[in-house]
Amino acid sequence: MALPQVFMRKSNMKDLQPISLPAGVGIHTHIEGQEDIWEDIIEESFGARFSFDKSIRNGGGYKPEYVFYVSKDGKDIATATAVEKEEFPGEGWFRMVGTRPSARGCGAGRLVLNACLHSLAARGYESVVLSTDDKRIPAIKLYLSLGFEPIFTHESHEERWKAIMKEINDQNK
Repeated sequence: MALPQVFMRKSNMKDLQPISLPAGVGIHTHIEGQEDIWEDIIEESFGARFSFDKSIRNGGGYKPEYVFYVSKDGKDIATATAVEKEEFPGEGWFRMVGTRPSARGCGAGRLVLNACLHSLAARGYESVVLSTDDKRIPAIKLYLSLGFEPIFTHESHEERWKAIMKEINDQNK
């Protein structure tokens, strides 16, 4: 039986990092008809094709203005969606966060997540939850830098978080 993903929560939405766009970089929300671009970014990020309709449009709470993209020199390179999930009522939720491998390390993930955080704060959310895979260490490090903290929603989480944090600490030595 597969273990569930690990979860994180950002409880303080008052001190959000400002959004500063370098030259040639922009942020925009979803435009109907660009579903294939979203699917391409996610496929490059996760190594599997996901349907925009199944994952986002029919995933609960969808509005085009909740799906964010970071573009560089006119090409969309990262995406994330800011909605609410039934399991965490009253809290914002990050859904399907991905950056093209060719764009990793340039800050696109931070920018798209900041756009989501600002959107959720403007909509009145005071906390945000996300789930991720244990092996996504670079993403987890980014979430930690944005003020997210591990939460335990499954009996396996405490030990798995210990292992994740050990790996992060080992990488930082």
